[in-house]
Amino acid sequence: MTNTSKGPAIHYDSDDEDDDHGHFHATLLAQNGNSSRRNSYLAQSWRAVESAAMRIPAATETAGSHSFASRLAGTTSSIRASPKPPKHPNQRAAVTGETTALLQKIESTGNDDEQRSEPPPPPLLNWIGLALLCALAYALYNIFIKKGSASIHPILGGVILQFVAAFLGAALLGLILIFPAADEEDENGTSKGRSKIHMETPGILWAMAAGAWVGIAEITSFIVSGLGVPATQFIPINIGGSVAIGSVLGVVLLGETVMLHGWSGVVLLIAGIALVATDPGTKMEEGGGGPEAELDIISVSTDTPPPLYVWIGPALFCALAYALYNICIKKGSAYINPIVGAVILQFVAALLGTILLLVEWFGMGSTPYYSGAGLLWAALAGVAVGTAELLSFGVSGMGVPASQSIPILIGGSVGFGSVLGIVMLGEELLVQGWSGVVILMAGIALVATDLGEKVEGH
Repeated sequence: MTNTSKGPAIHYDSDDEDDDHGHFHATLLAQNGNSSRRNSYLAQSWRAVESAAMRIPAATETAGSHSFASRLAGTTSSIRASPKPPKHPNQRAAVTGETTALLQKIESTGNDDEQRSEPPPPPLLNWIGLALLCALAYALYNIFIKKGSASIHPILGGVILQFVAAFLGAALLGLILIFPAADEEDENGTSKGRSKIHMETPGILWAMAAGAWVGIAEITSFIVSGLGVPATQFIPINIGGSVAIGSVLGVVLLGETVMLHGWSGVVLLIAGIALVATDPGTKMEEGGGGPEAELDIISVSTDTPPPLYVWIGPALFCALAYALYNICIKKGSAYINPIVGAVILQFVAALLGTILLLVEWFGMGSTPYYSGAGLLWAALAGVAVGTAELLSFGVSGMGVPASQSIPILIGGSVGFGSVLGIVMLGEELLVQGWSGVVILMAGIALVATDLGEKVEGH
C-alpha cells in the first residue's frame, strides 16, 4: 500500500548488508503525482538550495550502497548458477548472446552513471547573480555590526545575531522538509523515493566546534568595531586575514599542500592588510563600546580612531577564529549535511555567547548595555549572515566549482565592504587603502585557485 504522507519521518537505515553500522536519518517520503516545473530564476535557486541540503557526500554515500562491481558479480553469478543450462547449441548461443548483451548494457549503464556524476559546471550567468548577492550579504553583515557596535554590549550583540541566523536556517530546513521543490527521478522517470538528510556523530561534533569558534569571532567583531575601528579597514583585514591564516592552518592541521601560486597569494594578502591597516583616509567616528564604564576589555578615546597597536591584535585574533571555524567545517563536511551543520553551529555559538553574558552579568556584576538601535542592528546582522550562508549553499547546490565561487564570494565581500563603508558610514579610503583592497582581492584569487592538494572533508 502506498504511503501518501508528505511529512518528514525519522528512519533508521542500516544500508543493507554492506554497512555494519546504521544511521538515523530524517527522511522525506516520496510524493505521488507529477510536480509542476517552474523555469523562473527563483524556483531554480530554491531547487539549488534543496539540492545542497539533500546531497550526501560521496565519501559516505558509497559506504552504504552496492558498488558497480558487486552488482556485476551478482548478475554473472546468478547466470552461472542456473540449475538447468540449455543443451542445444542454438539455445546456448542465444543465452550467451543475451548474457553478453546484458553485461554490455550494465557496463554502459555504469559508464553513463560515472559521466552523470560529474556534470559540467553551470554557465556563469546562471549563478553569478546569486554569488554576488551572497557577497553583498556578507559585507552588509559587517556593516551592520559596525553600525550597532556603539549601542549594544558586544557579547549581547553577538548572541542576538547568532540566534537570528540560527532560526533563519532552521526555518529554511523546515520548509525543505515539508515542501520539497521536486522529487528526484532516475533515468526512467521513476521516483527514487526518500531523500536522506545525512548526519553522523563526527559531523555534529565538528559543527559544534565550528559554532564555538564563530561565536568567539562574532563577539570579537563587535569588540573591535566598538573600539571605533573603521569598517573600511576592519572588513578587508578580517576577511583577508582569515584566508591567509586559513591557508597556513590547512597545511599544519589538515596536511594540505599549498604551491607557489598559493603562497604568492598569502604574501599579497599580508601586503594588502598592511596597506589597508595604515591608510590615513577619513573615518567615521562610530563605535567606542558604549558607556565607558562598560568597556572592560580595552579603554580608548573615541574622539579619533584608535591607534593601530590597540586594535590590530584583536582584529587578527578575530581572523584566526574565523579561520579555525572554517577548518572545523572542513573536518566535518563529509559527515553532515550543510544546512543542518549551519543550524547546529549557530545555536552552539548563541548558547556560548549566552553563557559568557550570564557570567559577566551575574559573576562580575556588570549589566550589559543596549539600546533599541543596537538591538535592531544586531538582528539585521544576524539576518545578513544567515542569508549569506544559505545563499552560499544555493551556489554550491548549482554545482559551481569552489575555485570559481570562493574568489567571488570572499573577494566580492571585501569589495562591497569597502564601498559600503563609504556609502553607508561616510568613511574614506585614500589611494593607499584602495591599493591594499585590490591587492587583497588578488591574493584571495591566487589562494582560491591554488592547485595544491586540498582536504574537502574527513
